[in-house]
This record gives sequence, structure tokens and C-alpha cells, in this order.
Amino acid sequence: MKQSLRQKQKLSLNVTASLGNQIKLLSLSGFEISTKLNELINDYFDEEDKSVSHFRNEYLIDKYKNILDQGDYLNSLSEEVESDLQKQLLEQLEVSPLDEMQILVGQFLIDSVEGNGRLDPALDFQDIKRIVFEDFGVTITDEYIEDILVLIQNFEPAGCAYRNINESLSIQVDNLGISPKEREELKENLTSLIKEKINIEQISETTRNNLKKLSLNPAGKFGVTTQNYVRPDVLAIKDTDLDTWHVSLNDDFMSKELLKIIKDKIDSSLSDKSYDSKSFLKGLERRQQTLLVVSEFLIEAQKNFLDGSAGKRAISNKEISENLNISQSTVSRIVRNKYLQLPNQLLLLKDLLQRRVNKRNEGSDVTSEDLKFLIEELVNNEDKSLPYSDEYLRIKLKEKFKVSLSRRTVAKYRLDLNIPSSKARGEK
Repeated sequence: MKQSLRQKQKLSLNVTASLGNQIKLLSLSGFEISTKLNELINDYFDEEDKSVSHFRNEYLIDKYKNILDQGDYLNSLSEEVESDLQKQLLEQLEVSPLDEMQILVGQFLIDSVEGNGRLDPALDFQDIKRIVFEDFGVTITDEYIEDILVLIQNFEPAGCAYRNINESLSIQVDNLGISPKEREELKENLTSLIKEKINIEQISETTRNNLKKLSLNPAGKFGVTTQNYVRPDVLAIKDTDLDTWHVSLNDDFMSKELLKIIKDKIDSSLSDKSYDSKSFLKGLERRQQTLLVVSEFLIEAQKNFLDGSAGKRAISNKEISENLNISQSTVSRIVRNKYLQLPNQLLLLKDLLQRRVNKRNEGSDVTSEDLKFLIEELVNNEDKSLPYSDEYLRIKLKEKFKVSLSRRTVAKYRLDLNIPSSKARGEK
């Protein structure tokens, strides 16, 4: 037998701890950022200059307002933590490196995730296979679907789309960011606990702390919670004379002067935290620059909506990414947990995004609200003796409005409108 040596090249991307922390900064809220900056100041400053004192005072005001529940609009203001679990999962699916067929399977699976994060027990993989065959003419296997399901189960929040709670807990453990040894110990203890071989007092303190990080309801944070106080991250004011919008960051208490003073202090420090501290400041600068350019793009794109002259236009993370030359994942993170203050209202920055229904970049863009309006218009004007089928509605949408959709999508939105099938309409 002849022996040979083969060399296999593998390309991988390793995200360093400092880069990973900078990426996380993108999705933090303004108050979370100021909290981290306050911790940094506490580490390096004994005496305070004017800019440091101003920052600490503003941070203390925000903290008191969060605690005391006071203000003009506090009782009526609610924060959408993540009101739609499926929307959160779909956003992550769209930025995953998948092809069209995999995206279709992923959308079907996510559409079957219940509000508590569990996968609908009635889901049948055969239904997914049939739809894939209808749309692509390809026969897929259970293993193909299973691979995409595993990907979705590891999205944030980890452990959703589970079929049983043990599956969810196992996935949550794998996503805790602890050592392999700690993961194995935690899983073994979970199994022993459920089998009543041990009790909680027999578990080590480290394992108990890790156990507290797990949830029997991984989708539990989704819903509406009362937000006591919100400092908007972005301000937008309209110049009526020039018919333009001016956008700025609400970060005067985090001035360039303050950040320079902090950086100089870190440079002169012998602290072993200095590298991480510099990385934080670099990430903060990147976050602020990205937040400003994305906000400017969104305000300009939704100008007619903000003026009240039109509805929101379809705009996605991908469009922003391509126009600003930044990654889709960066866009997704930077619009999360950020508030925009308009002259007459406060809203989440991500509310300016509007998902388009036609996913395949064919024909005119159409939002879900636009599509419902168009379907209603076609049905209201059809010959009642020969009502349009879903397939004919699809054809009419393409011919009349240049909107290219699948028959399945048309059927879904027809049902959302409580419009009966063509057969049921013809029998009336």
C-alpha cells in the first residue's frame, strides 16, 4: 500500500476578543454605552475635570430617571424589547450565508416557531419538501432541513425553534461562552438533576451560576415592557424652508474632548486593563460614526413618510449595506435598541425599516401593507362570477403592478385579509 502526504488548506475567520467586544458595542443602547463609559472613568479618574464632571452628572440624571419613573411621557411610553420573535429570527436568517432554497426552508421553519420559542409540534417536513419542489423543482432530504433548523436554533436567542426542552437547554449551554469542560459538566448535572440522581445543593457554585443563565422559556424576553426613561440616540429636525432633514447624534455629554481626555489618561496609565480600555474607545468611535451614517440614510430614504406624504417605502438591511458599504450584520446591530427623536414623536430607529415581500429581487418592491392593498383592489374589481385564483392574482400583480411574487405568498396575504378562496367566493 502506497503512503502519501496530503495537505488541505482551510480558510477561517477568527474574531479576536477585542474585535468581538467592539462588534457587541454596535447593538448596545445609549444608556448601556454610557454605563460602560462611566465604569471606564471610575477605573482611571480620581480627580475630575469639567468634561468628566459633566458626563457623570448627565449619566447620574439618566440613572435616576430610570429608577424613579418620572418625566413627561414616562407613563405612556413602552419599549419594544423584541415584540416579534419570528422577525428577530428572520433578520438573522437574511444575513446568513445561505442560497435561495435554504432561505425558503429557513423561512418556513421560522414561520412555524411559536411565541414561546417552541417549534410547532404539528410541523411536517413533508410540507417543506413539497413547497421546495414546487418552487425549485428539487427534492430535498430530512437531513437538509435538519441542518438549517440547527442553524436557526443557534440564532439569538439561542435555544428557540426547539422540539423539546432538553434540546433547547443543550443548545443554550453550547452558546454560553464557557469552557468545554464547564459545558460538559453543566450538561451532565442537568441530566442528573432531571433523573433525580443529585440535588441542587450538590452542584458546584460555578455550575450553579451557569445554570442560572439558562431559561426554560428562551423567548421570554420577547414582548412589551415599560421603559421608564429613554434618552434618544439620534435627533432629526426638519428645515421647512429648505425641505431637508438635519440628523445629529444626541451625544453632547460624550464629547470628543472627553474621549480625548480619557484616552490620554489611559495612555499614561500602567493598568493591565489599558488594552481593553483602548479597544472600547475605538469601538465606541466606530459605533457613533456608523450610527450617524445609517440614521442619515434612513431619514433620507423615508423622507416622504416622515413628511406625512406617503407610507414607508420598502427598505432592508441589504440595501443600506450596499449603499453605505458596510456589512448587513453591522446594519442589523446598529439599528437595534436605538431611539430616534423626531419633532413630534420618539420611535425606535429600526421602525424606519420596512421589509419587502418580494424576496427575489424581481420587479417592483412591495411592502406587506402595499401588497394587501393591491390584492384587495384586484379582488374588489374582479368578475364575481369568475373570481381570481391565487395563481391568477399572482399573474395580475405582475402584469398590472410589476410585482413578482410566488403563488404561496399571494395565498398567505389573501388569508391575512380574510378573503376566501376563489372557489368559496364563486359559490356566494
